[in-house]
Order: sequence, then structure tokens, then C-alpha cells
Amino acid sequence: MLPSPLVSTYQRYKKDTDAVASWLASTAKACGYPADLLGPPGPPKPKRKGKKKKPVSKPRLDAQNPYVVAIKDFIPLAQHIAASKKPVVDVPVTFARTITRVIDTRSSFGSKMAQHGLERDVKSDETHSYFVGVLEQVREVLKPRMSASSADWEKSSFSKSGDALVNSFSTLTVYEPSASFIDAPDIERPVNTNDSDKTVYVSEAPSLADLEEAVFAYALMLDDLNKIRAQVRSIWKNYRAGLYELASAAVATNTAIDLSRNIIDEVIPILQPHGGVRKIASTFYITVMLSKGFSVESLGIDPNQASGTGYFNYDTYDLADTMYYNVWRLLDAFSRVLTPRGIPLFKPGYYGIYDPSSNRETKSGQEKFQEDQILIMELCTELVLIARRLPSWPVEDGLLRGMKELIETRELPFSLVFAAQIYLDIHHSLREDVVRGLHEMVKSTSIIRNDVARHLEFHQNLKIRTWPASNDAVLKSMNMMIGWLGRDPIHDVKVKEYQESGTVLSADTEKYYLLRNSPVMAGLILYHYRAQLYDIGITVANAWGSMTCSAHLYNALQSERLLQDVWKDMDVAMSLLGQQSFFVGGAPKTAADYLKKFCWQMGTSVAAFANPKNRRAKVAIESRAGPRGIKQGAPVSSIFAERYVNGASNVEWTAEYVEKIISRSEWGEQEQPSAGIPPSVTKINDPKKPQEIRSGRQQKQAAKDGRLSPDQLVRSLALALQSESLEFAYPYLLLHRWCWQLLRAIKERCDPLLREIFTAAYMEKETELPFVVGYILLANSGVEAQRKDDRLMKAAAEAINHFLSVSGELCIDVAREGGFDVSFEFEEDEE
Repeated sequence: MLPSPLVSTYQRYKKDTDAVASWLASTAKACGYPADLLGPPGPPKPKRKGKKKKPVSKPRLDAQNPYVVAIKDFIPLAQHIAASKKPVVDVPVTFARTITRVIDTRSSFGSKMAQHGLERDVKSDETHSYFVGVLEQVREVLKPRMSASSADWEKSSFSKSGDALVNSFSTLTVYEPSASFIDAPDIERPVNTNDSDKTVYVSEAPSLADLEEAVFAYALMLDDLNKIRAQVRSIWKNYRAGLYELASAAVATNTAIDLSRNIIDEVIPILQPHGGVRKIASTFYITVMLSKGFSVESLGIDPNQASGTGYFNYDTYDLADTMYYNVWRLLDAFSRVLTPRGIPLFKPGYYGIYDPSSNRETKSGQEKFQEDQILIMELCTELVLIARRLPSWPVEDGLLRGMKELIETRELPFSLVFAAQIYLDIHHSLREDVVRGLHEMVKSTSIIRNDVARHLEFHQNLKIRTWPASNDAVLKSMNMMIGWLGRDPIHDVKVKEYQESGTVLSADTEKYYLLRNSPVMAGLILYHYRAQLYDIGITVANAWGSMTCSAHLYNALQSERLLQDVWKDMDVAMSLLGQQSFFVGGAPKTAADYLKKFCWQMGTSVAAFANPKNRRAKVAIESRAGPRGIKQGAPVSSIFAERYVNGASNVEWTAEYVEKIISRSEWGEQEQPSAGIPPSVTKINDPKKPQEIRSGRQQKQAAKDGRLSPDQLVRSLALALQSESLEFAYPYLLLHRWCWQLLRAIKERCDPLLREIFTAAYMEKETELPFVVGYILLANSGVEAQRKDDRLMKAAAEAINHFLSVSGELCIDVAREGGFDVSFEFEEDEE
């Protein structure tokens, strides 16, 4: 079974330990080791006088209840395996590598704690030494059964990961992931020797009373979070360079924060018996700073106190930043002034004035900390205002979710610390460009609002039974909410709160503070409305048949070479949505196929459509199943609507789930010739691919191909979202209106001929406009005893040529206004 894609370093260490225990137990059992000698783990309980000892039942060895292998049994199991003659066991290299990783990780980290002066209680030290000693003896006992490559592995060692762990925080800056890291293979572990043994074996767990275990788990957690953090920084650097658009960057970033929650939630329970995050954060901070030569006195913090307030040595700022200590101190201080119901109000400029145009690289630690303090404290006020006063706020990001949790529990969640650090990282990466997020959100939501308003006006007196009035109510509500956001409801509430506190907020106080300073929140709001418009646009096009019928006529006229220009708006739509959304089995190229495939798309037969009796009897010519509609695409982007549009809180954004989402992508990443070149993607042209993706077969293949680490998931998700961004943002609602107006023009131009050929019964109401295309193609086909007559095709071509001369790129112009670079490459037709 493949490992989970979200395998934190600590979880990987535990999996390694379990793998060692499992291989020892299953292999010894296969070599004849008596199952009843695998005694229950744990120290024997003292006898109680005066009470009869109850018989202890033997543990069941089955797959339903994992069997815990006691550490005391490791050496006897290894000795039995080494002595076995039938069978003779060859120790796999995977076992040698795995046990060496565990030994290195634990022994090196423990020695570093002692070296840097961190107190370790005697019991903890004995437990640590005992565990490492057992593993070393197991490896020594089994060495004669190891191959030469396995034995050599023990000498070279996989990595001194404990050494590397503490040392990494002595020199670490948040990095951009290297190609070697991104391409690193999955870790292999030994598997059970006996395939028939279905027992699940796990190693005896360390005691939660072990302080070293807590600090160890915390350090590994920070290491994992920094890898995710690096990917997020990379996303926003690419955003600044114009390689990512706002909504894609925001959704990928907030998903990264969601993924980090899983890592954090795994480790936090281990910290609780030792004073929680407050104590362990201070302990780890001191450990790393001592390794850099700082004295305990210079740090000004007592490791035995659980407080993060008070003196702070600003010379440690850069190192403290890598372990989230700076932002944790700020949020911890804020949590102490947060009252059960009030809004924490700070006088503007109380902490100083933030100047994003200044050069952060030249600032001292104290100046950097002050920048962080200004950004975090003012942000917290905005978040509390939303949480307590604005329940109708459209989206919830990781910051708002964390603040709500802090308000509810009165405990500072580390997920909020991580989200706040990401907020600061984005600021430090973008500086004065951070306000771009607000400007792009305003421009794009204004385009959406205008599009919806024009649609409601266009259809004020044009109705169809397949479009209920409730759908228009949704559109009106969406436009009202965009207008509400445009008035800055946070600022309105803030003014009221200041007035009630007896303070007058200055008239020149900056409005739109949150959206101006949080491109993630601005991007999620843009996604919120873009996803709704995408869904509405496709639904409207299917309800009216406007885009599909226009595409069929456009294809036929192009194939007959009757058009003077290309219809770029429609070409882009067909490229984005795929020809399979418009044509069954590909675009037709002959007169007979024009009609046949149009009928298939409309859900009828050529015979039924061509039969004049149906027209005279006013029989509905479409099938009961109805026409084939355009299938919603953007399979990765669309998934997030459940959370950011519908507000679903029951979706667990685990890495397994995110990986399944990414596997739905219809885009593939291209290999770059050298490092440092931004990634590029290309659409997969295999016609079977979309069906595989939507049926789930693609997900199964992804599982076979291997798993991604959390930071790799973030990178892949950002690329998948960006790849679909134009498809997701294209103005389909506008294209529907122009298609309908085109059909009106074609009907008007062809009406005399339609009456001559098909009688005045060819159409009774405007909602039947799409069938005009069918009559044009029928006349041109010469099928079903119909004499071929191309006059309608030529008349329709005249109408479309005039249309293209004035408005063939209207949708593209709107997309460009929204920030998308739409360009064309035309392929010459083969003669």
C-alpha cells in the first residue's frame, strides 16, 4: 500500500518505527517464533494485596486489531530471525535503511538537546537511551543476514536527520524548493515477510510524558511547515511576475493552510502534557538560539515559564522567523487582550506606520518585528469584526477560521499562527504590490456584476420553461452582495464601534483595509463570484441551446468556406470547453454529417426532424432525454465551489482529497530544459482523457504513479488552477447573449427562404430560434427526400459575416480586461 501523500516528517518517523516492528514480528513468526511469546507491551503492574489476580487474556493477532509489539521484544525477535535455518532470512535493504533512519533521527536529536543545555529528566533520558540501544542491538544482531549493500548502508547512513534538524534552524531561511527535492522518490519500507499473515503490527508508542519526544515532534512539524511555506512564497513571487492570476494563487494558498492543519493537529496532542505550544515553542527557541551562541540571559526568557511575553532579543528575529516564534508572540499577546464580546480597537498608528515602499532587507530585527506587529494587530481587529459582526461575509480563509477558533476556545491555535505567517510572507514578497489583489478583485467583480445586470435586462421579457424564476433570484442576490462588498461593510462596522467607544475614527482612515492587505481574501472573494458565474453561464447556455447551435452553424459555414473571418470568441470557447462538449464524435465535415450531428446534439433523429408532419402537427421533435448540454469543465477549479460558494464546513481538506482533485486536471506539466525556468503546462489532447478524469479512472492511475508530499501538492494545485483559470473566468453568459442575437439576425435574414421551403410553421416563438439552425442544415443536406438547397447556408453566412465584422472578439476583450492574455495560433487547413 502506498504511503499517504500527507506524510509529515514526524508521521514518517512513526511509520518507520512501525515498519521495523512489523517486519521483525512477521518475519520471526514466519520463522517459527511462538505467537504466545509476543507478550502484551507495557511494564507489569504492581500486585495489590488482598485481591485475587484476574486472569489476563492473550492478545488476538488479527487484522482488525493492530498488535502492539513491545520494544522489549525487538531483540529476541531479531535473535530468532538471525538463528533461523528454515527458512534462512536475508534482511532486505529497505529494513536496513529504515532502522538506520530511526536510529539517526532519535539519537542525533537527543544529543543536540543535551549539547545545547536543555534539561532532560532522568526517566526520559533512560527511555531514550534504552530505545536507541535496542535498535542498535537489533541492527547488530541482523548484520550477518544483511547483504553487502545493506551493511554498507548502515555505514554511510541515510542522514543524520536529528543533527540536520536542529542545525537547519541555525541557518535556515525560507527557501524555494529545489528540483532534486521536488523529484525525490517515495521512501520504501520493508513489508511483512509472510503474505498469509494478515496481522497489522505496530511499535509500542513513546510515552507522552517524554519532553524530548514533544520537542522532537515540534521540530519536525516546523520543518514540514517551512516546506509548505516555501511553496506559498513561490506562488506569490510568480503572481507578482504575472505567472499566476489572483484567484488561483489564493485558492492554492488557502489549501496549503488547510493541509498544514493536518500536520499541526497530529503534533499538538504530544505537546499538551508539557505546557502546550507556549512552553515547547519557548523551549525550542532557546535550544536553537543556544546553538548559535546566544546566552540564556541574552534571550531574556525562562524556559520553565509558559509565557511568550516580555523581553525579546531582536537580534534573533531572522532565526525566530523560521520557527514562527515572532508571529506566535504577537498573536499570543493579542489573545490576552481579546474580551469575550468586545472588539479590540487600536488607534490608527498606535503601533507605528507601515511603509511598504521601504526596503525590508536593510531593516534591523527590531524594525522587521515592528512591521510585523503593525500588520498583525490591525489585521486581527478586522478579523474579529467579521467574526462577531458580519456573519454574512461571503468566504472564510485560514485566518478568519483560526480567529473564530480563538474566539470560541480562548486558545491560540497554531494553524492561526501559520496562516498569519503566510499573510506576513505575502506582504514581504509583494510589498507595495500587495494592493494589486484588491484592484484586480474590484475590476473582475465589476465585470461580473455588469454581465449579470445585462443578462437580467436582456431576459426581462424573454423567458423559457427550462429557466425558473428562482435562478434569476440567485443572480439578483449575487449582484446585491457584490454591491454590499463595494461599500466596505467592515469599515462601516468599525466606524460604529469607534463611535460607541467614544472615539472618532479619522475621516481619512484607509477603507477596504482587509481586502487591500490580504490578496488571499480578495482572491477567494473573486473565486466565490467567478465560480457562480461560471456555473450560471454554462447552465444558461444549455437551457437556451444558444452556444451549441451557433457552434454547429459556424462549423458548417467554415467547412463550406462561406465565412470571411473566424469567430474568435467561439473558437476560444470551443478550445476551452473541448469539442466534445459541442459535437458528438468530433466536428462534422460533410453536409450530411452537419445535420446528423446537430440532431444528435439536440437529442433527436434526422428522420424525426425532417418529417414535415411533425411540424404541421406541432409535435416536439426533441427526445425525452433532451439535448446534449455542454459539460462543465474546469474539473479542479469547480471542486472548490463547495467550500467557497456553498460554505461547506464538513469537507475535510486532507492531502488525499487534494491529490484526487489534482488528478482530475486535464493539463500536464512540461519539463523545463534547465532549473530556474518557470513551469509551463499544456492541455492533454487525448480525447479519452476528459472521460477518464470525470469517471475517476484518472484518480486510480494517480495512486499507481506515486504520492506527492504536502508542498508538492501545493505546487501542483497552483499549476492546475492556473491552467484552468481562463476557462473558469471566460464570459459564457455574454457569449450566450451574442449567440442569441446572432440567431435573431440569421432568422431575420433567412425568414423568406425558411417560409418558402418549410412553410410559416417552421417557428412560432422566439425560444425555438436554435431549430432555425437545424432547418438551414436540413435544406443543405439533401437527405430524407429533401432536395439539396444551399441558399439558406449562403444567407446565414451573410448574417454571420456582418456580425463578425463588428463583434467577433467581444468576449475576448472582456477576458483581457479581467487580466487574461488571450492570443491565437492558427493552423492551416490541409488540402
